[in-house]
Amino acid sequence: MPATGHCTFHQQEEPMAKNKDADRREEAVDEFERRFLVIAIDPKIQRAPSKRLERGYFEGTDMRVRIVDDKNAELTRKSGRGRIRKDRNRRIDVSDARFLFDALRYKLTKRRYLKQGWEVDYFEGPLTGLVLAEFETRSPDDEVKLPPWIHSAIEVTESLSNQHLARIAYDLSDEDPDRLIRELLPRELPRIVLTGGPCSGKSSVMAAIKAEFKDMLHCIPEVATIVIEQVGAKPPFGDTLAMKAFQRTIYRVQLGFEKVSNRQAIRDGRKALLLDRGTIDGATYMGRCVAELENVCRASVAEEYGRYHGVICLETPPRKIYDANKANKPARSESYDEAAALGGRIAKVWGGHPNFTLIRNESSWDAKLAAARAALIRLLEQQ
Repeated sequence: MPATGHCTFHQQEEPMAKNKDADRREEAVDEFERRFLVIAIDPKIQRAPSKRLERGYFEGTDMRVRIVDDKNAELTRKSGRGRIRKDRNRRIDVSDARFLFDALRYKLTKRRYLKQGWEVDYFEGPLTGLVLAEFETRSPDDEVKLPPWIHSAIEVTESLSNQHLARIAYDLSDEDPDRLIRELLPRELPRIVLTGGPCSGKSSVMAAIKAEFKDMLHCIPEVATIVIEQVGAKPPFGDTLAMKAFQRTIYRVQLGFEKVSNRQAIRDGRKALLLDRGTIDGATYMGRCVAELENVCRASVAEEYGRYHGVICLETPPRKIYDANKANKPARSESYDEAAALGGRIAKVWGGHPNFTLIRNESSWDAKLAAARAALIRLLEQQ
């Protein structure tokens, strides 16, 4: 009898021991978290303590496998969405996790940096360049303030999950490395045109504004000047067909400058683009002006107006000032009368823009600069 009882005791106790071990291997956690897509951040964050995370997602389920530093692993089930999530985690052997991870289609890898309660993820592979920051709160209604070392970020708690990113990573191809930027970041920053006739002060205004608003604006130089001075391709005055081809080239290069500048400005955390001239300026160098621009560049004035948030146009200065400053710019070939007429045409073609401001000549250069600066601030405050 004692032997039988001893045997019965072990048959009952062994399953209980296994259940206790299972309890130690599995846990359920309520999470209240906020997620931000990082636009600009202090690179020193990458000196903080970190760990490497690999996650793979099982299609059609809420289950995933997670490997940490290739030393620890778990299967997790995450339910809920947005700020409120529930995690059920079960630890597994790293070798088993690796077997599952390698077989999954949707997966991602990232380096997580830990600082002041924030988890900052730098993604690898197809998602290289993407940075997310997460902060766990005590309740879903707690406010979260970005730390000073995260310079710019967009909250994506309700709209972007790691599982979504894993699907994007699978879809991305090496042939289109900028697709991730187009998918996740704002489409277009506001574009403000600074224009005017020759010697109207654009370059000086641009330099002054660039120095003052260097952390807010991404400034784009005049395309035509670059083509003339750096490429050596001069406007073919007197040759109508050649001038059309020249302006078509300027138009296309302008669009390229704006596109690449918009992407860089987003990465740098800028708020707007400031352009030395815009696409419509080219119309003033063609015989039929706007009508010819529309025909040559296959663009409508309404579409070009819509490209820009605002236009600041500087008036051509008086003859005395023009003659004194003409020699400062080798690309400038117009006489004063030609420059004044060109300045008038520029003001006319841009004048239909809903946010057009004409900056007239003031009593002094400082007054003209102040007026242009005030117009810029008004446009920026509209955002």
